[in-house]
Amino acid sequence: MSWNYPTERKLNNKDIESYAQACFEILLGLELYDGGGKMYDSLTIVGKTAHSYVFDLKDGGRHHRFESLEELKNDILEETINIIKETKK
Repeated sequence: MSWNYPTERKLNNKDIESYAQACFEILLGLELYDGGGKMYDSLTIVGKTAHSYVFDLKDGGRHHRFESLEELKNDILEETINIIKETKK
């Protein structure tokens, strides 16, 4: 069973942008991120580049090249989990 179950369709840019927004809202809800005045732009995808003020996605900065939407989704999840784990220490 894939992440897309039960629809079993390919991920699209809007799926990942919504996923990033949900992860961002979880961090806000847990008071682990204040939004930094950038709440309007958790993640935007143009071509093979993700633009984000919220997620560093392994390379820092605002612009992040990626190979696949699945890879990008996993990077967002990993970063969200790491932020939560770091604050538990």
